[in-house]
Amino acid sequence: MKTTTLGALFLGTTLFMTNGANAQSLGIGAGTQGSQNYAVNAGMAKFLSDEAGIDVRVQAYGGTGQSMPMIDAGRLDLQLIPSPDISAAVQGQEPFEDRPLENLRVVASLSSSAYGFMVREDSDYYKVSDIEGTSITYGYTAQPTLKFQVDGILAAGGLSIDDMEAHMVPSVPNGVDDLIAGNVDVAFFALQGGKTREADASVGIRWLAVNDTPEAEEAMQEFVSTSYIKTVEPGSGSVGVDEPTPMMGYDYVLTAGTHVPEETVYEIVKLLHDNPEKVRGILKTFAEFDPESMAPEFKGLSYHPGAVSFYNEVGMME
Repeated sequence: MKTTTLGALFLGTTLFMTNGANAQSLGIGAGTQGSQNYAVNAGMAKFLSDEAGIDVRVQAYGGTGQSMPMIDAGRLDLQLIPSPDISAAVQGQEPFEDRPLENLRVVASLSSSAYGFMVREDSDYYKVSDIEGTSITYGYTAQPTLKFQVDGILAAGGLSIDDMEAHMVPSVPNGVDDLIAGNVDVAFFALQGGKTREADASVGIRWLAVNDTPEAEEAMQEFVSTSYIKTVEPGSGSVGVDEPTPMMGYDYVLTAGTHVPEETVYEIVKLLHDNPEKVRGILKTFAEFDPESMAPEFKGLSYHPGAVSFYNEVGMME
């Protein structure tokens, strides 16, 4: 097994034995299997295991609403989390109004991901503004912050949930299942999610375009402050995209608890920063990874001190 400084550092609280020697394991959270969040975190776990020689345990949860409190409590160490989710958790927005998660810290921004509304390929809908009055997946009891993303995308199309027939589902994969089954007209999901490919193989899908204007982006940000409009180009990694399609974009943020030692986070950030080609190879989601863009400013969010130390050292922070 390869060893680095990182492999000798304390990660989490779970001890295990490897070749007769004491070692530590790192717990990384993930969404449900089939979701984009599971795929990116499983990929990150493999990267850290392969490149740092440490054991990484992937722990799946119903959504970040379940896993982020585990990180906050020191019972889980890391997770790649969509920026709107960590923002809502730290700032005490729904569903965290009474219990803001004050122990979450940003480690690095690793990718920009696209999210939006998928419809069946044989539908008559091409833009978000076309779907007024149709049924749309909503609610997401296991992933409550996602309804704000639906609200933001609707707003970027000049609509609101009041203009729609809300079809309540517990999670986004369940919503895609309902689209495949013909129980709903529109489903919210991630462009790169495993369910996206499943839906396309089953019934054929198309992604709906939001209005690509400053006004539309501003309307979107009223609901999701860390979002922006991202135009997705056709290609092998863009299932359901036949022409340039503006969608909701936001960053996937590697997040750690304050309990994770500074030296550990420093070494993780250094490993990511110094190996851009390997990071891009983790998953198509990371294909645009730029080490010089790992430390953007996120309003209301703080970086882990270990990450700050590295970014200061290489001149990415002041």
